[in-house]
Amino acid sequence: MVRIDKELNSLEVMIVVDHYAQRNIQDYRLEKGNGCIWAWRGSSSCPINEYFIFREGRLVDIQID
Repeated sequence: MVRIDKELNSLEVMIVVDHYAQRNIQDYRLEKGNGCIWAWRGSSSCPINEYFIFREGRLVDIQID
């Protein structure tokens, strides 16, 4: 199931959604982070947190936690 925070920039969301679609990842949640899009996926016992960092409308970094 995909859940997306409505406050996010729609163009940035499209980039993240495309990133996951290319990797066949279909269950994730996107929320507004501190200057980024925070995504989490995986099980609650072993979640994967990813931080998609954008500058001037371009994806410049993905940090994985």
